[in-house]
Parts: sequence; C-alpha cells; structure tokens
Amino acid sequence: ECEGNCPRHHSNPPPARVDSSRSSIAATSASIMERSWKDKIVGWKDAELRNSEIVGKCHEMGKKVSHSQVTRILNKNFDVKKPYTPSSILDKDNVMPIFDLIKAAFLEDSQAKVSDLVKEIKIQFDEELSETVVKTMRKELVMERGNVRYGHSVRLANRAPRLSFCELHLNLGTMFLHHCFTDESMVYSGNHRRFVYIVKGDNSRRVKPRVKHPPSLMVWGG
Repeated sequence: ECEGNCPRHHSNPPPARVDSSRSSIAATSASIMERSWKDKIVGWKDAELRNSEIVGKCHEMGKKVSHSQVTRILNKNFDVKKPYTPSSILDKDNVMPIFDLIKAAFLEDSQAKVSDLVKEIKIQFDEELSETVVKTMRKELVMERGNVRYGHSVRLANRAPRLSFCELHLNLGTMFLHHCFTDESMVYSGNHRRFVYIVKGDNSRRVKPRVKHPPSLMVWGG
C-alpha cells in the first residue's frame, strides 16, 4: 500500500491553463501604455519642462525612469518608412494612380478579386503586375483582412415602419412567437468568400447579408 512516499504523490501540479486571448489583450494593452508614457515625455519636453521635472511626473504616474532614460527617449531618431514603389511598375508616374485604383476597388467591394485587379491595371495602365505585388500594395494602404460576419440587412425605407410596428405590438404584449418579416429579399446576393479586406477599424463592412430562412428569421426592430 502506498504511504505517500512514491513519486506519484510528489509530482509537480499541472501547469495552470493560460488563456491566450487574455494574454494577447494584456500584451496589446502593455504596448499601448508603453507608447503613451513615452509620448507624454515628448509632450512635457515641448512644454519646456526640465528632465528632472519629467522624471518626477513619470514617478507620479507609477513609471520609474532615470534621467538617462528620459534623455535617450528624447534623442531617439524615428525613421520615416520609405513608401513602397514596386520595381515591376515601369512608368513610376503610374504608381499613385494604381494605388488609388486598388483602394477604390476595395472600398467599393471589400471582396474584390486580386486577379481582376491585375487585369484592370493591365487595361488602364499597360502595366503587368503579379498578384503578390497587388497584395503588397493593398497592405501598404492599411487594408486589413477580416472574417465575414453574416447578418440580416433591412432596407432603409423599411426600418422606420418596422420599428413602429414592433413598438406597437410590444406594448400590446405580443410575444412574436410565430411572426416573421418576409418583405426583404430572400435571395443571397454577393460573394461567398470567407474574408474581406477593409480599411483598418472599419468593422461595419465585415457584415454581409445572408440567405433568410423564415422559420429561423429573427424580428428586426430597427
């Protein structure tokens, strides 16, 4: 019989499970805080504060820094990134117009095909670019990739009447257990691709309409 002296009883406990999403959020928050206090140092210097006063202000906000650290931050050179100019574009006067074409295409259709853009660039500018170059130019335009989110879209003209209808019946105690709206299009329109390319932060353009199945259609109140 085991009396607690076997290695099994003295093994280390299993490592705690780490939530990757929380750790990534914490890392992002830490990087933002790191930038913000350094920006404040530059602002204080612009306000003609002495380094000793800047050190004191940093200590007040819980950031312990030395005089030498403040000096290094203030003397740091920030290099301006050189704009991306594809070598495959022969006429350099076409660089900015091609950038504008790519941006306009993705603002109009967030799921625009790169292959179609390559053909359009050939037609308009007589420049032969690879899909990789077009993707790099898209990235330079701060176009980020996002997952498509599907939702039921309601025509603008129908939103006010639908809201009034819902408010009226909610006041009457209607439970909407067997009710659905069928005035919207029942046909899926648009691409079925998984990703969209949008200007960074423009998350509203990630939402796409999807096929409406009446038994599972939710009431939209405006």
